Amino acid sequence: MSDISSLGGLSSSYLDNISNQATTANSADSITSVAQGLSSESTREELEDAAKSFESYFVEQVIKEMKETVDAISDDEDSSVSQYTDYYMDATIQTLAEQLVDEFGDTFTDTMVDQMARNYGINIEESDSSN
Repeated sequence: MSDISSLGGLSSSYLDNISNQATTANSADSITSVAQGLSSESTREELEDAAKSFESYFVEQVIKEMKETVDAISDDEDSSVSQYTDYYMDATIQTLAEQLVDEFGDTFTDTMVDQMARNYGINIEESDSSN
């Protein structure tokens, strides 16, 4: 007779994977919509918002990979507790990534804004003086 208790771990892992993919897809869609809203008429503030969105997504993915590595090392949790923890952890990681970018991301954000301004043909000095 096979051990049916192992199936709970499989379904939990599968559901966690589906949930993580949906969260990642939502974040990526959000970034795509922000980027698609940019044009040669965009302001520096709009470029900064787009850059920070991308930067937050990037930092979020790095943190999630770090978390997965730690989880793989210490895989002792009950699967039902793990599902709830993962659900709230994704939101926490996203908030943490946004805060890290706001606090420490100025140099990278400025570099991305300058590059986007060149790509879209936006004269940042003119858009800054019009505000």
